[in-house]
Amino acid sequence: MTSRITYIEMCCNLLESCGRFLFRHPDSHQRTKAYLEQMMRKKSVTALDSRYVTMIENAYYHVNPPELAPYVKKERPPMHEFIRKILYQDLTKPNTDKVLRLMRKLEWDNEELASYAVKCLTFAFNVKYYNIRCLANLVAGLVTYQECVGTQVVDGVMEDIRLGMEINLAKHNQRRVAMVKYLGELYNYRMVESGDVFKVRLIVY
Repeated sequence: MTSRITYIEMCCNLLESCGRFLFRHPDSHQRTKAYLEQMMRKKSVTALDSRYVTMIENAYYHVNPPELAPYVKKERPPMHEFIRKILYQDLTKPNTDKVLRLMRKLEWDNEELASYAVKCLTFAFNVKYYNIRCLANLVAGLVTYQECVGTQVVDGVMEDIRLGMEINLAKHNQRRVAMVKYLGELYNYRMVESGDVFKVRLIVY
């Protein structure tokens, strides 16, 4: 049994170090492919500890990873792309006033466009972390002209934090941190009541 375990560890280490090269090289491709197939067959008919099953599968998929579907860029209307660009790419501390003027010029009477703008203003995790304060500043300035925006953004932020804590997926950790940071910045700009902040604190802790 010990020799079998040693053999498994040696094979997996070999595959992880040079298996991908051997698999893709024309001279060794067929032989490596046959070896991988044989290894997976033996894994399925042999009673092994789960640790070694995982080790074998990791080595196999390291050498021969599954094909990924090609990335398809999401098609958005031009105005949606414009809003995303000025908020997620152009917004910085020096040009916050310029972006605010552009946001004020949007057709806020158009419900679909206004809803998308609020959605983009809510999703602070799409902004670079050090620009989250700029986004909160932008929302505070926009409320002077569009009062409903502030309430909708705050409600969206608090709901996103609540859902993030309930689902609690590791891949959303940065998103949760960004949204909590955003809530704090909105509080600094007096967009959020202190009672709401304490409610979120109870959810987080």
